[in-house]
Amino acid sequence: MSKDKHGLGDVEFAGKVKTQTFKQFQLERLIKNGTVIPASKLAEVKELELQRVRDFEAASDDEEHHRRTATAAPKDKLENLPTRERFDE
Repeated sequence: MSKDKHGLGDVEFAGKVKTQTFKQFQLERLIKNGTVIPASKLAEVKELELQRVRDFEAASDDEEHHRRTATAAPKDKLENLPTRERFDE
């Protein structure tokens, strides 16, 4: 036996080794660290951001409309608010 094969007598099969290129490894590492965002995730984030902007603008328009159309409460109703007595046991 040669010197290289001498220590391989007790080697057992453990499973298939996952192989990937260096570029795939780097990309996977950058995605895990949050440095790179995949295009699909970027499109999803962009859509969520656009939806948030649309919701904010709609809420702003609703608030403006409410301010213009809402009537103030009568003065006597604001002054004579019912109060509750404290309940003591």
